[in-house]
Amino acid sequence: MARTQTRSDDSFGSKIRARSNLYSDFDMSFIANPNTGDVSRKTDIDAIKQSIRNLILTMKGERPFQPSLGSNVRHLLFENGDPFTAIELKKEIEFTVDNYEPRVNLLEVMVSENLDANRFKIQIRFALVSTGQQQEVDFYLERIK
Repeated sequence: MARTQTRSDDSFGSKIRARSNLYSDFDMSFIANPNTGDVSRKTDIDAIKQSIRNLILTMKGERPFQPSLGSNVRHLLFENGDPFTAIELKKEIEFTVDNYEPRVNLLEVMVSENLDANRFKIQIRFALVSTGQQQEVDFYLERIK
């Protein structure tokens, strides 16, 4: 049913406002906001960085009703740590970000192995589709025994 604006509705001084945040998500660390006591939020670029990291760390078949969402990165962590595993990790990350994160254009994925610590450093450079702003997210992948 359509709603029409009456004179009394206009007395509230309602104005159309643009959203200040394009993207919003809750903070996965579940830290309480000190002012409100609610779970903290991540907005804009921080929300996208968190989303990319979550996509990479999500195993395929882990999400209900979305069996193809995620990557096989965890399986690759239990392979021998060598340059070939780093190449496979890079391919898997590129595929996942290209197919499941439509808000970014992937620029570069760098995987460097740290064999002494038994982990891989992941650096992902991307540009936002909406603004063209370039950003980088980096983190370590390590197997949990």
